[in-house]
Amino acid sequence: MGTPNFGERTLQDFQQWSKIGGVYYELHPTEEGVMRTRYVRYDPIVGKYIQHAPSNWHTAEPTPEMKAWHEGISRALTMMQPSTTRGFY
Repeated sequence: MGTPNFGERTLQDFQQWSKIGGVYYELHPTEEGVMRTRYVRYDPIVGKYIQHAPSNWHTAEPTPEMKAWHEGISRALTMMQPSTTRGFY
């Protein structure tokens, strides 16, 4: 049995609304075969619209479903944050 819908936004609504969410990879600038992932998501506890969490550098190859990270995404995430905390409505 699903939870009742009271007309409030859900995390599924956010995933459909924002195409920037997901898992990105960033290749190390000097070491070959080393990368880190960046997970971009909505954080309802903090109240920020979108936050990204980078991992530590590790030896791996990106999977086909990962998108390449570039600094334009980081700038966009900084610019689109609200100055006050509020709900996703």
